[in-house]
Amino acid sequence: MIGNNVSPLSGSTRSFLAALATSVIFITGCSNMGSTAPDVNPFTSGATIKGNVHGGNQPVSGATVTLWYVSTTPPATLVATTTTASDGSGSFSFVKDPTSGQTLPNTGNEFSCPGGTNNPLVYVIASGGNTLNDGDATKNNTAAAFISIYGDCNELSSASSVYMSEATTVATMAAVAQFFDPATEGITTSGTGQQKIVIDQIPSTISLLASSTTGNAVPSTTVSAPATGANINPAVTVTATPEAGKVNLIANIISSCINNASATAPQCSSLFSAAVPAIPNTTYNNPHSGFAPAKDTLQALYYMFSNPTDTNLSNSGTGNMTTLFGLAGGAGAPYQPYLNTQPTDWTIAINYTSTSTCGTPTGGAGNFISSPIDVAIDSKDNVWFANSQSTLGNLSALAAGGVPIACVLPGTGAVGGVVMDSGSNTSLYSNVWVGTANGLVRYNPATFASQTFGTASTNPVALGADGAGNLYFSAVNGSIGSLYQLPGAAKGSTSSATQISATVGPNPIRIQPDYKTNATLNNIWVTSGSSFVSQVAAGTGTGSINGFVTTPYTTDTNSYGLGISRSGNVYVSDRTTNSVLQLALSNGTYSAPTGWPFAGASAGINGPTGIALDPRSNTWLANNTNGTSTGSVSVINNFPLATSPSTGYQKAPSYLNSGLGLVIDQAGNVWTVGNGNSFITEIVGAGVPTFQPFALGLANGAYLKTP
Repeated sequence: MIGNNVSPLSGSTRSFLAALATSVIFITGCSNMGSTAPDVNPFTSGATIKGNVHGGNQPVSGATVTLWYVSTTPPATLVATTTTASDGSGSFSFVKDPTSGQTLPNTGNEFSCPGGTNNPLVYVIASGGNTLNDGDATKNNTAAAFISIYGDCNELSSASSVYMSEATTVATMAAVAQFFDPATEGITTSGTGQQKIVIDQIPSTISLLASSTTGNAVPSTTVSAPATGANINPAVTVTATPEAGKVNLIANIISSCINNASATAPQCSSLFSAAVPAIPNTTYNNPHSGFAPAKDTLQALYYMFSNPTDTNLSNSGTGNMTTLFGLAGGAGAPYQPYLNTQPTDWTIAINYTSTSTCGTPTGGAGNFISSPIDVAIDSKDNVWFANSQSTLGNLSALAAGGVPIACVLPGTGAVGGVVMDSGSNTSLYSNVWVGTANGLVRYNPATFASQTFGTASTNPVALGADGAGNLYFSAVNGSIGSLYQLPGAAKGSTSSATQISATVGPNPIRIQPDYKTNATLNNIWVTSGSSFVSQVAAGTGTGSINGFVTTPYTTDTNSYGLGISRSGNVYVSDRTTNSVLQLALSNGTYSAPTGWPFAGASAGINGPTGIALDPRSNTWLANNTNGTSTGSVSVINNFPLATSPSTGYQKAPSYLNSGLGLVIDQAGNVWTVGNGNSFITEIVGAGVPTFQPFALGLANGAYLKTP
């Protein structure tokens, strides 16, 4: 990301998005409130919610079905239990009491919503049972396990139903993996306000991968802009296309175990031996000291998604990917068509495209998605991107489920990055900034108002925002790169650009403030496109400009991407040497620790550009150099060791191509854009959830923490 910070929404847009989140699907986690006094909630009503369970397209009878609330502290809350019927459809049901806050035994199929302000997300797990549809009640395959999400407890009605299949289980686990505990098989959140919003929106992602009505993978979904309440032409549509073939492939892999009489089947043994946890376990939102081998298909899926190359330090290179791929079953497999070539990894991506032009109300004649050059996330997990379409580049945004919610023509069109400022520091509300040929444009997503801040140079190259309300941009005059500050521009209506460095290199393409203390003036780091990276800090020493001193630190030959850890370590990608360098502060200066720079071959690093760090100190990189007919992203941990394979995580060119920037959202989804592409890509649940926007985290202390 040229600017990897973003903002929340308020006012009419916030109200609209809140309504959208609850109407599209499901809601938040909370702790067990079943012992509170009964509360007749005007927003809830009695209902019988239903479902059925099919393994390999066959009904499952005698399975134990448990109903759960997402909890803010582990373990998750069990609220009801039933079994699937021997009726040829694997059906089950639960009865929602019309009175909230009742204390009911969790051994029966009746439940009561918590009441008060608690409105938890409700999900269901089905385990065991006869998966062969042969009427033999003595058969019980304990390895068979499925998961689905119903939705917000208060809103559940007699129309609420789920079709539990291998495909819907794959889709659900891919999206919730970062909040799933394989030891307890529960979903938990931190309980913070932002994570509550994030967990509410996860079902919208699931619905783009698989249908809870048919139980099958979804080939594509066309999503329309809202008719009212958003700053966008309501005629705009977006097409979301998941890797449906990979969803079906993974569904067939677990189906090979599920469609057996018992957990001792050879297919189950092969699945559980090849689906292994990562060691070291840096890829988990809630790390454990150790993980037991998988005993059912939920645990196996969790290991596949949280360790998507199925290798670890003790068994790398043992052919786990090949073993798992071999379980898919060929032409007779239940889910068709499926990916029939072995992938590099188990991550699942969604591609978002649009042929719509924005037109009115505020968008220009340009497309909703056209050559996006940078991407960022706001506090509601909306995705903002700057389109670089010549003179027509709009600032666009997607909400949960791929809903287009904003399209704004900034000035004469976007040419630079997109970044979110720190807003008021204590609230969730920030402005979106984008670079144009006429200066920086500040857009308020709550009021829809835009304001242009003139700059000392045209065509800003990169943007950044700190936690003290200041904005930064770089510009180049000839071969001289300079850094400028807009003091207090996050809150003020006027701000003049002040030059604070004239030596940041010929291509200062990335800007990132570091974290010192909350809402303070940060050191500003800038990559150069040459063999150094610059730290620009407040000071009056030799060579200072307007109260700032620039200190260069040597890198390799072509510094590009930039990330700063919470502890202040600096990470720089080099496009020429295909490497990543860490600079750590020691004895008052920065130098490379042992093992750095990290040569990229083992992780598939190839022409690395944008960098995104997560709270577990993993470094994600967008690769600008493609492999044979495919693009990729790469990941390394802080040891440093490769997490991605030697090919990188590869996708077809319609998903990854000539990568430029990437960012990790608060659910762990990785978003990436590339050179000249007319699409934006989401890799579902692959990263550790990361507090957004960065500038707000620099202001309130949540920088590079989980939300």
